[in-house]
Amino acid sequence: MTDLPPFTRGLHDLGGGCHAWLEPPGGWGYANSGVVLGTDEVLVVDTQNDMALGTALRAAVDGVAGHRAVTTVVNTHSDGDHWNGNLLYEGARIIASEATVGEMKAMWLEPDRMAELARDDTAFGRFIGWRIATFDFIGWRPVLPTESFSRSKQLLIGGRVAELVEVGPAHTRGDTIVHVPSAGVVYAGDVLFTESTPIVWAGPVTRCIAALDRILECDPRVVVPGHGPVVRPADVMIVRNYFDFLLEFATGAHRAGKTPAEAYSALDLGPYARWPHASRAYQNILAVYRELDPEFPAVPPPQALEVVLADDDGDWIGGAGCGHTHAAPLAGA
Repeated sequence: MTDLPPFTRGLHDLGGGCHAWLEPPGGWGYANSGVVLGTDEVLVVDTQNDMALGTALRAAVDGVAGHRAVTTVVNTHSDGDHWNGNLLYEGARIIASEATVGEMKAMWLEPDRMAELARDDTAFGRFIGWRIATFDFIGWRPVLPTESFSRSKQLLIGGRVAELVEVGPAHTRGDTIVHVPSAGVVYAGDVLFTESTPIVWAGPVTRCIAALDRILECDPRVVVPGHGPVVRPADVMIVRNYFDFLLEFATGAHRAGKTPAEAYSALDLGPYARWPHASRAYQNILAVYRELDPEFPAVPPPQALEVVLADDDGDWIGGAGCGHTHAAPLAGA
């Protein structure tokens, strides 16, 4: 394969037995997955957000697998849009990092709790209401990994090597990338967003930068992000540059004594302002402040998301042209 696949929904052949399942437009809840074909078995990387998306992926996997069985699933991290479909692979070996399994067990945004979270007439409450209306969780139940690892693990999938490398804490506490050396493919999970703004839940931001460097060290031919189009290594550098920019800006704001809300209000994203979900920068600023000051109080995700989502202008799916506006500062932020 010489050309990158179009960013269209469905399964795309990347060459070397590797495929990418893409879910445009790549906004909140619309994540990518991976499929690696060995001689007699199949590896699936991430299992989608809900029953409808997960079932569509499973049908595509079965269609391309032929006589091969899906023996192994890897969850790259703990966000539900990357493992809610695990129940469609019960009986397979399901693998994630130890830190990811710990976060899965403590998941605060699980589907069974969303009705409770949607009650308030806030940006966050409306966002949860949108999730309830948009995604199909009928029949869902959590299926946790059956196996965990730390740091690294090598899999042999029908004669094809897949290397699992734990690069978290970064986007989450236990992020994992999946490298298929023979194909020159890296499945990056959410340490990489393309053509949209990344978000840092765990951090530190310097670890997010290190995770992108680790992807580049694999010398991949193509990289499948957690959200957005498949890219070349040069495009990974664009995201790395965003984090460098954000880290430098927020560090300066912290040294100047600004609150995160004040820093966010003063932020000029320049070329990154055109990326959808630019307001995720607020959460990323919080991550920098926590990195610079371990005593900085943690801001619960719903409280941080109130600013992020209010400034997303209700465009939670992620269409082009989301700009950077400003919400009212958080009390005490």
